Amino acid sequence: MTHVPKVQTIARGAAPSKLLGGVAVVALLGAFGAPTAAVADTASEIKALKAELKRLEHRLEEQAKTTHQVKNALNSAKSAPDHKGPPPVFVSFKNGLFVETEDKDFNFKVGGRIQIDGGFTSAPSTGSRSNVDFRRARLEVEGKAYKNWYYKFQYDFTGSGSQGIRDAFLAYRAKLLPSEITSEPITFQVGSQYEPFSMETVTSSKHITFIERALPGALAPDRHIGARVGLGDKHWSVQAGVFSTSFGQDKVQNPATTGHQYWDLTTRAIYAPIVEEDKLLHFGGSFMYHKPNDSTAAQDPNNLLPGNGSRDETDILKNTYIVVPSAQKMNCFDSVYASATGVAKLWTQGGLSSSCLKYSYNYNFEAAAVYGPFSMQAEYSAAQYERDTTTALQIAATSGSGFPGGGSSLSYSGYYVQGSVFLTGESRAASYKGYDKDWNSPGTFGDIAIKNPLGKGGWGAWEIAARYSELNLNNGGLVDSNYAYLAAVAGNAAQKALANTATLGGREENLTLALNWYPVRGVRLQANWTRAMTLVAPSDKPYLNGQHPSTFLFRTQVFW
Repeated sequence: MTHVPKVQTIARGAAPSKLLGGVAVVALLGAFGAPTAAVADTASEIKALKAELKRLEHRLEEQAKTTHQVKNALNSAKSAPDHKGPPPVFVSFKNGLFVETEDKDFNFKVGGRIQIDGGFTSAPSTGSRSNVDFRRARLEVEGKAYKNWYYKFQYDFTGSGSQGIRDAFLAYRAKLLPSEITSEPITFQVGSQYEPFSMETVTSSKHITFIERALPGALAPDRHIGARVGLGDKHWSVQAGVFSTSFGQDKVQNPATTGHQYWDLTTRAIYAPIVEEDKLLHFGGSFMYHKPNDSTAAQDPNNLLPGNGSRDETDILKNTYIVVPSAQKMNCFDSVYASATGVAKLWTQGGLSSSCLKYSYNYNFEAAAVYGPFSMQAEYSAAQYERDTTTALQIAATSGSGFPGGGSSLSYSGYYVQGSVFLTGESRAASYKGYDKDWNSPGTFGDIAIKNPLGKGGWGAWEIAARYSELNLNNGGLVDSNYAYLAAVAGNAAQKALANTATLGGREENLTLALNWYPVRGVRLQANWTRAMTLVAPSDKPYLNGQHPSTFLFRTQVFW
C-alpha cells in the first residue's frame, strides 16, 4: 500500500507565498501518483484559496486607493491659501478685561471708573451745606481692528444731570511720514472727543492730582463732536481739528430753526526735551478760534457764559461761586429783540437775534517739571471776545437794555500753579505719556507706578500737594466793582451806563491742599481742602463780595 504524506490544510487569510507553496506540493504529489480523491480534495481547497486571495488583493487595492485620497485631501488643505485655524488670543483680567490676537491686529478692552465724592462747604449763598454723590460712574470699550483702526465708546451713568455719552470716536492710524520726522503713525480721529487744549483739561479725571480741575478750566473747551489729526513722537506732538456741538457740555445741541451751529478750530503743540523715569521737563501751548454763528448762551454756555459750562472748583458740591451774569451774555442775545416788531424786523431774520459776537479766541500756555518725587505744574489761559458795535447798538435800541457790558472787546484770564511730592518715593515722570504711549491725549500723566503696593509688603503710594489758582471774569471799565454794585441797585441812568463800561463777572483766587493715597493700581483715596482767598462777586451777586468760603471734599475712586 502506497504511503501518502498528510497535507496540512492552509488557513484562510494565509499569505500568497504560502498558497503558492501549497500548489507546488499538490503538483508534486500528483507526479508521484497520489490517490485521485486526495488530489481532488486538495484541488478544491486550492480553488477556494485562490478565490480568497483575489478577494484580499481587491481589498488591498481599495485600501490603497482610500489612503491615496486621504493624503491628497490633506495636502490640498495644507496648500489652501485661506485656510487658517482659530487664531490664538491673549486674555488678561489685570485692571480690566483685555483681549488681543497673536498678531496684535485686533484687540479690545472693557474698562470704567467709579468716583464717589462727599464733603461740606461754608457756602456764603446758602450757609454751610454737605452732600455725597456719584461724581462719575462710567463704562467704556476701546480697542483696535484690522491693525490700523481704533475705536472708543464711553458712557457716564451718573444721575446728577450729566449722564450720557462722553468719548465716542473712530480713529485711523498709518505710518505716512519718514522716520526722520517721526517713527509713529499719523492719527485721523472723528467723533466725540476732547478738543486738544490745556494739559489739565485733556488729562483723565482718573489721574489729575486734585479732585477737581483748577479754576482756569472754565476757559477751556470740553468734549465736542469733530475731526482732528495728530502726529508726534516720544518728545513732541501736534494736534489740530475742527469741532462743533457737544453731548455733555451744551444744554441745547441744535440751533434755532434756520440757524447755524457754532464751530471751533483748535490746536495744541507740546515739547518735552527731558523724558526719563524720574525726570521730566514739559512745555506746551494751545489755541482755539470760536465762531458763534447763530448759537445762543443756552446752546453754547461754555463760550457765551464763561464760568458756567464746566465743573471745576467754581462748582464744588454744586455751589457755583462766580459766573458771568446772565445780563451780560457774550453774544448780546436778548429775548425782547428776538420777538422784535416794526423797524427791528429789517435786521431780524427768521425770528433769530443777530448776535453781536463776531468771534472769540482762547489761548493757553502750560509747563511741567519733575525731579524724583517732586513735581511742579502750571498753566495760564485767556479768552478774548470781539463784538460788533453796530449790532450791539441795534440790540440795545430795540430791547432798551443798554449797550452790552464791557464794550466791543473783552478779555478774561486764569492761571494755576501746583506742586506735589510723593512721600513714598514714586515719581510722576514715570507716568508721563508722550505721543508714542498715548496718541489720543499726549503730554499728560497716567497711572502712578506704585513701588510698594498694599498687601505686598508695603503701604502703597502717599502724595501731598498744594495748588493756587485764579479765574478773573472782570473786564475792567471806568469804575471799580463797588461802584458797579451800587449802580446796579440804586443808580440813575448815567451811573448805570458808567458801571456798564465793564463786565463784572467776578474774580476768585483759591488755595487747595491735598492728600492722596494709592493703595494698589486702580484705587485712589483723596482728601482736598479749598479756601477762597479772594472773592470779588459778580454784579448780580454782590452778597458774595469779600467772602472766604471753604470746602472739604473726600473722594473714593476705583477704575479698571
